[in-house]
Amino acid sequence: MTITRSSSAFDCLRDLTIGIMICEPQSANIVYANEQAEKWFGRGLVGQSLPSAVAAVSLDDLKARVASSKRYSVAGEIAPATGRRIAYRLSANERSFENGTFIVSEIENISTQKEQEYLLQSYSGLIERKNREIAKEQERTERLLMNVFPFKVLQEFKEFGTTTPSFYDEVSVMFLDFVGFTRMPVSKDPKRLISELNEIFSTFDQIIEHHACERIKTIGDAYLAVANMPSANPDHATDIATAAIKILRYLERRNAQHDIQWTCRVGIHTGSVVGSVVGVRKYIYDVFGDGVNTASRMQSLSEPMKITVSEPTCKLICSTIPCMPRGEFEIKGTDKMNVYFIDTGLSD
Repeated sequence: MTITRSSSAFDCLRDLTIGIMICEPQSANIVYANEQAEKWFGRGLVGQSLPSAVAAVSLDDLKARVASSKRYSVAGEIAPATGRRIAYRLSANERSFENGTFIVSEIENISTQKEQEYLLQSYSGLIERKNREIAKEQERTERLLMNVFPFKVLQEFKEFGTTTPSFYDEVSVMFLDFVGFTRMPVSKDPKRLISELNEIFSTFDQIIEHHACERIKTIGDAYLAVANMPSANPDHATDIATAAIKILRYLERRNAQHDIQWTCRVGIHTGSVVGSVVGVRKYIYDVFGDGVNTASRMQSLSEPMKITVSEPTCKLICSTIPCMPRGEFEIKGTDKMNVYFIDTGLSD
């Protein structure tokens, strides 16, 4: 079967910047190819089958699409003898002419589009990698902030960019300080000192968190924790006292297995405090007030590997944790106060 040629029509096809191949519908043999098609796919296309000329074409798929009156489309790449490698898209469908029906294939050079898609994918990949890096950095920053702020305070800080100082009427405060720290041999070895304190304070943190308490800060060899702020805890006094007992038991076990002996004094008081984020460029969450000051006094009155509690704390825990009277003491900033040892069950 041949296609009737109209010189004006074929002149138009010849001068198109897209490739044109016209094929017989049964064999898909090419009966016409314009200049652009021959420039890309080689001279002498007429007589070849379309799949032979264009490797990406599947004859079965082409016939199936044409038989169902649907457009056939396929993409590929070629390396013409006259130029650099190009990407193309071939679209084919059945069309009727004066002397019969033929398959008309249109081939477009989509190299520029493919390059743009590649650049877009590259930029998208770059953006995705940057977003992952930002997400990791945000996660790292949040972990660091969680070491500075209690969770509830951190949520407020993230949402509003600031926090409001809060007054808490009844908070149990624990102060811990190591005995003879400056005279310990490890204090002269910075690397070992940091390693030891990191291990010990990390264990303290685990114990504190397990009992629904909150570590506020460490100051050198001192450790400050609270309960019932910023999240409510009705058993705050019992929980922080239990945590203090477990801390002493941990140190006793550790000392039995290490050459360096860490002994501490612990003081606990229950009273009012204010909690707030302080600082402008370097933030820290801190607690202030009589409750904190009195807890510090309890720690100063305590003895090595002992827990001294104030009368308000004793009243809250004595039904579950045995307390032993120590007598009445003058407490700086307050009146005289009865203070107590907690019966930790440790060997004296």
